[in-house]
Amino acid sequence: MSRSQLPPDQTPFTDVSAARAVREAVRLAGAPPPHDLELLRLGENALFASRVQGLVYRVARSDGLTDKVEKELATARWLVAQGFPGLPPRDDFRQPVSAEGRLVTFWEYVPPSPGEPSLIDLAALLRALHALPDPGFPIPPLNPFPLMRDRLRGAADSADGAISEKDRAFLAAACEGSEAAFRDLVASDPAGGLVHGDAHRGNLLRRDDRVLLIDYETVARGPRAWDLLPTATATDRFGLAPADHKAFCAVYGADVTEQPGYRLLRTVRELGMTTWLMQNVPHSPAAAKEFAVRMDSLRKGDHAARWHAL
Repeated sequence: MSRSQLPPDQTPFTDVSAARAVREAVRLAGAPPPHDLELLRLGENALFASRVQGLVYRVARSDGLTDKVEKELATARWLVAQGFPGLPPRDDFRQPVSAEGRLVTFWEYVPPSPGEPSLIDLAALLRALHALPDPGFPIPPLNPFPLMRDRLRGAADSADGAISEKDRAFLAAACEGSEAAFRDLVASDPAGGLVHGDAHRGNLLRRDDRVLLIDYETVARGPRAWDLLPTATATDRFGLAPADHKAFCAVYGADVTEQPGYRLLRTVRELGMTTWLMQNVPHSPAAAKEFAVRMDSLRKGDHAARWHAL
């Protein structure tokens, strides 16, 4: 059986298969056809845009992720109702829509704007987010381990064998070795509350003179320090200037590297980043090369080895 003949839930998650899901979802929702469909990002989800229709289409890997996608939509609606600079879903269309074994949601398109959002913008948005009241609807506790294990199972089940058993076993053991301590830290944190879950500059958009915080898939309840990790890690792993991290901390009002549990949180975050990248190894030589770099540094316990964003 060829890949094109596989059932939808077994078809590899690529830009082609995700685009098919978008076109089918558009038809089912009665939305205008996106003749100018443009891939914006392929990661945990696929993001496509139609500038003509003013829409962004977000494709989840499986239509078994209904609870997660519904939480994302509810969070977006609540943030906008709070006056927080978030991205509203396009609720003039029925959503989410199950199509081709995926879940598709519709979002407002924000055209590119001169002037990239800065780390200072991110720090100010996180400070405002963390000060919001309880949302009043179910938000799960921060727990990245089920998703990491799903990724590892997917790699083990893949017929292409792109990820070696040795690499899968190492990552599985690393998850096992840090999960109990991570759960204890999340449960014992007295300052825990709403966290974005994936707070980096790639999840900022500028609309006129306002910067928006987008992507609510990983919103959870947990230590606020989790949202500060990406910027701290960028200094050691991705070449961010220490002065930029210091400015970020000054605006937010805290430095995560000085907080209890930082090393544990960072370890879990880096495992998540590596298992995320692992999913793209079968169809991306660049991802395969970078995955090897990350695995080497994790095995050696090298916390300063340079990683590269893809």
